Amino acid sequence: MRKIFPFLIAIVSFSSCSRYYVSTLESSNTLKNEATGEFKFENDTLAITYNFHGVNAPISIELYNKLNEPLYVNWQKSALIKGDRATSYSGKQMTFNAKLSGSSLGGFEHFNGLETTDYNAKISGAATLPEEISFIPPKSRITKVPLTLAQIDYKAISDTLYQRSYIALTGRPGVWAKEASFNSQNSPLNFKSYLTLYTQNQNEQHNFSLRQDFYISNLIKTGANPKVMTAMERKPGNIFYYSEATGYGKAMTGVGIGALVAGAAAADLSLNKDEKKGN
Repeated sequence: MRKIFPFLIAIVSFSSCSRYYVSTLESSNTLKNEATGEFKFENDTLAITYNFHGVNAPISIELYNKLNEPLYVNWQKSALIKGDRATSYSGKQMTFNAKLSGSSLGGFEHFNGLETTDYNAKISGAATLPEEISFIPPKSRITKVPLTLAQIDYKAISDTLYQRSYIALTGRPGVWAKEASFNSQNSPLNFKSYLTLYTQNQNEQHNFSLRQDFYISNLIKTGANPKVMTAMERKPGNIFYYSEATGYGKAMTGVGIGALVAGAAAADLSLNKDEKKGN
């Protein structure tokens, strides 16, 4: 089996083929730092920095309080807005429960076969999402990652919108991919970040809100892992990606892999017999 094992490794690796969608964001009302790709809004009260770099666009929000008094963020009244649907940046404790049951084969022979053991188990726990109110002391900053962008229906984007494009990779030759460009009107994704904040003077609360608009301006569809793209070296805050297994990869990881393993075992047995004959 040792001679066949490297072959299996190669096949399994090949079967895990993925397709990547690399998205670049722009904003119609918030300045982008060209060096970092982050979006920054600033006034006399605070500075807000948005960073979306990573898988599925984790929404990282950094807030800096410029005031000489505390500033508060109401996450319950803050939201990610896509179309006419708003998702609150706040959440409550989420509990989960699960039951497991089944049987397993023991490692010792029992009568004419292997010993069978039945098992039952219960799993429970809780996950806590961001608190409803964040306190920002004077001249201080906080960073929150309250949500990630939900999966985008990239397959709904017509192939006619893509053009063949060369993508530079780090430490290896580049690859050809499909690339599409958009504006705020025809973008496959437009969304808003709505924040509610307030200051408090004794019993008087002063509320105000801010809204930043974002949209996908560029999309690359490729089989190359975004981590090796030259454009991703500095982890730009306006680029995120999503991956999915290709149809071939999905098929190979199922019944196909099982057939390959069985075939490899048979081939290995045949090789062993031939070696014995030769000896």
